[in-house]
Amino acid sequence: MIEAERRRTLERAAVAGAFAAIVAVAGVWLALDRRPPEWDHANQLQRAVECAQDLARGDLRTILTRSSFYPPLVPCLAGVAYALAPSDAAAAQGVVLAFLGLGMAAAYALGRRLASGTAGVVAALAFGTAPFVVFSALRFQLDLPLAAMVALALVLLLRTEDFGRRGASLALGLGLGLGLLTKPPFAAYLLPPLAWTLARARGRRALGNAALAGLVAAALSLPWYGPRLLGLGQQIASRSFKQAAESGYPETLTAAALRVYPDWFATQFGLVAVLLFVVGLAVAARRRQGWLLATLLVPFAIVELIQNKNLRYTLPLLPVAAVLAGLGLAALRGRLRTAAWAALVVAGAVQVGATVFAVPGGLRIPLLGLPLVLESPPMRTDWRHRDVMALILRASRGAAATVSVVPNYNFFSVSNFRYYGVRDGLPLRFTRAWDEHPLGVDYMILKTGDVGPEWTAARPRRIAERLADPSFARVFPVIGEWRLPDGSTATVRARRLSDVPPVAPATMARAIEAALRRRLPDVARGTEGLEVRLVHDAGILRGRIERLEVSAASALVGEFTRPRAALLRVRDLRLVVDGLDVNPWGALEGRLDLLDGRAIRLERATILEADLRAFLGDLKAFRRASLAVLPGALALALPQPGPDVAVRVRVVPAADRPFALVAERVRLGGVPVPAPLVDWVVRNFDPTLRMRDLPIPATVGRVDIAPGAIRVTPGP
Repeated sequence: MIEAERRRTLERAAVAGAFAAIVAVAGVWLALDRRPPEWDHANQLQRAVECAQDLARGDLRTILTRSSFYPPLVPCLAGVAYALAPSDAAAAQGVVLAFLGLGMAAAYALGRRLASGTAGVVAALAFGTAPFVVFSALRFQLDLPLAAMVALALVLLLRTEDFGRRGASLALGLGLGLGLLTKPPFAAYLLPPLAWTLARARGRRALGNAALAGLVAAALSLPWYGPRLLGLGQQIASRSFKQAAESGYPETLTAAALRVYPDWFATQFGLVAVLLFVVGLAVAARRRQGWLLATLLVPFAIVELIQNKNLRYTLPLLPVAAVLAGLGLAALRGRLRTAAWAALVVAGAVQVGATVFAVPGGLRIPLLGLPLVLESPPMRTDWRHRDVMALILRASRGAAATVSVVPNYNFFSVSNFRYYGVRDGLPLRFTRAWDEHPLGVDYMILKTGDVGPEWTAARPRRIAERLADPSFARVFPVIGEWRLPDGSTATVRARRLSDVPPVAPATMARAIEAALRRRLPDVARGTEGLEVRLVHDAGILRGRIERLEVSAASALVGEFTRPRAALLRVRDLRLVVDGLDVNPWGALEGRLDLLDGRAIRLERATILEADLRAFLGDLKAFRRASLAVLPGALALALPQPGPDVAVRVRVVPAADRPFALVAERVRLGGVPVPAPLVDWVVRNFDPTLRMRDLPIPATVGRVDIAPGAIRVTPGP
């Protein structure tokens, strides 16, 4: 007994020593590195800062509503650390490294329980020194914490003894709830071992304990997941397939797609660990360790069937792969085992050094030609974010301003600018590259050379072409330039009109009206009785129109520049724009460049019931919906995968958007939805929620709903 306890102490000391060494190396890297956080890394850091602010205010509601896809556990842990530490980046990385320690400890516990103490130590070392794990430990993202929570939940699941132990089942419920609050894919990695364990459970006590674990998990996770349940599946499908297709990933079942993870496995996990994993896989199959194999292979098959490929998606499987590697080494004997131990330790040290400092650097995997690790040496270069933002603050004299960050380069994108702005409390609103018109854009940040991934580069290139036109560029003159570390040039442009065209105000008014009529077919066709009226003074020479009034007896409106866009016939239409700014130089050339506006008002409109049905039939989300126009409300039935939704909707005024929808008599699958849960269902179908951040504030007159038509009239 004493010898066994001493052996266990030595095993734990070895795991703790390895973890301490990795943390020390990562700490040196963090002290040296000055790179801006990239894309998702910046987004998650921003969420950590925002959660710290929410926690300081005690605003739990905002914490639960901030993100539609990412739960709050990890960012808010970083937010708590940020409140106690002087650096947000150090606090966030401290949280990630703590999850690394949790993952190594859980891998050790898994290996020890399923095989032996030796297997447990190997599992912890293989996981902690895996090249992609080390790479992930240097970045504040959710995938390494997710891997740690998956490993912890597996340990807790085994300790339930097929749900025979109540205390362990309660602990499992807590682990499952926290895992779900780490990242939604957690469920995909836990469902196979949970199903396997449930199938082995015997007796009412075991089933009761399983139900208790489920209740605890639901109680923890439902406040966040409840409002998102109906929309989460669509988001996951969009990220897995639609966005993957847009990014150029190969089709799911092609050889190119199926080879991605196997080809990169050694780079992700480590060459020696992969060899031990192969041995362990054979050992597990021979011993018929079905639970362990299902825990690895079923989630891997699910990930393989997703078109979007990223090593982050298989990272949560590495603790189980590490256990199999431990099983493989434990099965070796004599000198072979000693050699395997030495190879694992040396490989781990090489992998950590090569990943963190590129020492040794440039290592390749024989035959595959792929890198042995993803090298990430510290950067000392300055990407001039602070200088860019300081210039904009000086130019705006500290006033609120909207800044469009045109490039999507990993170190120079809207993500890292927005994060810095939130962290430093700047009165700047950072947006992505503008689309057709720079509406509401006060400043533009641009970059030459590489502007980001190919699937996002079209818009920055189109904007660069627009700015090559002197009549457009003179409205956004350059106010600052900097040389960037990649050899490109960063530029800031401000919306300023230093000179006015040498024409009469009436001439300018006619030119703007002509340009407006020329562009009108982009948004309205089949127009009858069209009238356009400009109210202006001499300020029109600077592009300022006091009021623009557009009215028509009938018009078919929609985004005609987009293929298969939904179109709506509107009658008796009157639209008013106050304080509209356009590019006067572009108008004289026959082009309408919309720049800004104080307010848009839809004062009058009539939409016939038949026209509304046709419009809804063109919207993908409402294509199968049925509609009834009732006195004062719309009755909608929405068929969908799973339970159908039926709801009555009233239109009411709103301060933060043109109007709001109030849902009544909501039924899900024919079952009435309790009033406190109505928002959980309706928010997934409410289009007005996306109107909160319009570039120009918009309002709608009084909306009257009656059988046959919906009418908008002036009034409160």
